[in-house]
Amino acid sequence: MNYNDKSKSALDIPSGGGRFNRLVISVLLASVFIIGPALQNEAISQEIRAGRIVDPLEQEKTVVWDVYGEFAIRGLNIHQASLRAMLQTGIKKVTGIEDPNQAWHSIIQADDIVALKFTSIGSRRLGTNTTVAQVLLQELYKVGFGPKNFMIVGIDPEYLPEEAAGTIPCQYGWQKKPVDFLGDRDHLVKWVDQVTAIINIPTFLDDNIIGLRGALANLSLDMVKRPARLYVNQCDPFIAEIYQLPQIRSKVRLHIANSLRILYHGGPEIRQIYTCEHSSLIFSKDPVALDVVGLHLICRARRTQLMPANVPEHIEAAYLDTAAALGLGFTDLNLIDYRYLKHEKWSKSNSQSPGKVADSKN
Repeated sequence: MNYNDKSKSALDIPSGGGRFNRLVISVLLASVFIIGPALQNEAISQEIRAGRIVDPLEQEKTVVWDVYGEFAIRGLNIHQASLRAMLQTGIKKVTGIEDPNQAWHSIIQADDIVALKFTSIGSRRLGTNTTVAQVLLQELYKVGFGPKNFMIVGIDPEYLPEEAAGTIPCQYGWQKKPVDFLGDRDHLVKWVDQVTAIINIPTFLDDNIIGLRGALANLSLDMVKRPARLYVNQCDPFIAEIYQLPQIRSKVRLHIANSLRILYHGGPEIRQIYTCEHSSLIFSKDPVALDVVGLHLICRARRTQLMPANVPEHIEAAYLDTAAALGLGFTDLNLIDYRYLKHEKWSKSNSQSPGKVADSKN
């Protein structure tokens, strides 16, 4: 790990069993909600330097970049300049390319048609997707892509930002030919055949059936015609089995979790009393590791935020272990390099006034 990198890794922790790993990450992620972001970086740094280990098998770790802005969201207001800086910082970190223009072009090709897949459940009430789509499209247009390179999926047409004008309309409905997965069969959404690539933009939601709605659920349950019949056993193994279908997995280029606001209890129904502001975008190429981080964030919020009496603080998402077994990503905390960092300073020449905010719509 590069000691000169200003980001901090909260998951690079000593081995010693599942309980110890869960305890350490819970303590570290607790400060995301309790301590101010500036103090959090220093606290995480001290923990890592005290507990850093050498990987004897020299296995490559998967990296999850949690890029926050101290004032990114306050109530209904989203600070667009901060959001823009989070996108610029995150794409550079996840690709390892310092020029945002080149970084985006390493993910998207000039002739690609890219589905920007948002979480549709609870989207309006959480009120962040429209502004994230707006600023993301502004960034993508700025580096040379055009509306015809993109399709917005998961945001109702009346809530699309102005920047979505001219993008390819999402074709609703189902494919005629069914697909097989784990002895089952269903029809995929039509739009998946319209695109050459997918950027997955999930929101982390507590779910009283499957435990967690995050990256994997956003590209599985939303992709089939009859998902309700798969809810047995917390949708395990169906979420992982659907995600790994070549029609879906082969097109996924990047995951950017919209964690400006998360739902930690009562989901998928959205009650504002059980939402909290994490004020970040989380970048990774590993959907399983991203969901592991999201699960810990939700469990930490259940411990530190308002909760009904006699409700368990911990939730499970059994399908994550299945996804790891299928090779879709990592759940082992020793193989997840979690970096929590503040966004770099935005470029005034390429952004709006730092004081401008947007009322969140969707």
